[in-house]
Amino acid sequence: MEGEDKIVESMRRFANDAKCVEYLKTFKEDSEEKIAAYRKALVVKMQEDLTERATKQLQAIAAFEANMGSAMQDLVVREAAASFKEKFPTDKGMQDKAFSAAVKALSGAQVEVAEDPVAKHFADAFQSLQGVDLATSKADAKGTLAERVAFAQQAKEKEFQESFMVTAKEAEEVRSLASKAKSGQDYDFSKLPADALQRLEALYSSINTKVGYALPDSLGIKSIAATSDGSANSYVDKVNAQLEGAALKLRDARLKAFVQAF
Repeated sequence: MEGEDKIVESMRRFANDAKCVEYLKTFKEDSEEKIAAYRKALVVKMQEDLTERATKQLQAIAAFEANMGSAMQDLVVREAAASFKEKFPTDKGMQDKAFSAAVKALSGAQVEVAEDPVAKHFADAFQSLQGVDLATSKADAKGTLAERVAFAQQAKEKEFQESFMVTAKEAEEVRSLASKAKSGQDYDFSKLPADALQRLEALYSSINTKVGYALPDSLGIKSIAATSDGSANSYVDKVNAQLEGAALKLRDARLKAFVQAF
């Protein structure tokens, strides 16, 4: 009986061998199905990331414009008040009008805007902004109300361009780096020095962030760690080499598309 038990025990060790053969028969089909599902999931994820990035950037632009409009209104009031404070102490005519307006108001009579130096100053200041193109008019932080507002407006416009638009300096830098990687009709980014490639990657990230564009920087796959089996390690090395090659192809493809936009 002891011998029979050992035979049965040995047979149990190989009970799953038949299943392994079955699994191997469908391995190719199963792998292709999973790879197709992975590709679909990757495209869907890229689409979601692109939509999310673009939406957030549009929201940021809308918030910036709303804040800029509010800031301009506040600036107009503050600058008009500041210019009045500067002018009133040294303007005898305004002082006399203020006294006359105060006396008239105390008598119960209605004071017209033209008779009240405060109201007239603010009305004239706001009127001076009518029809003025703040984007192109003279800007001076110490000038007239229109010039002060133009100065602030143009500063905000510059901030907007630097935050959400590609500047001429950035575009020129991309073209300069791309020319160094030019190889015939194509590009070979391995020709770039390490610091130049790093700078191009930085421009790729910063510019795409500005315009709300999203693309994967990598395949999201890590290299396989070595095992204790020497024969298996040779296979692992081959797989890792293929992963590295695929990552380089992806990098070259996205950088090529990036520099061609300029």
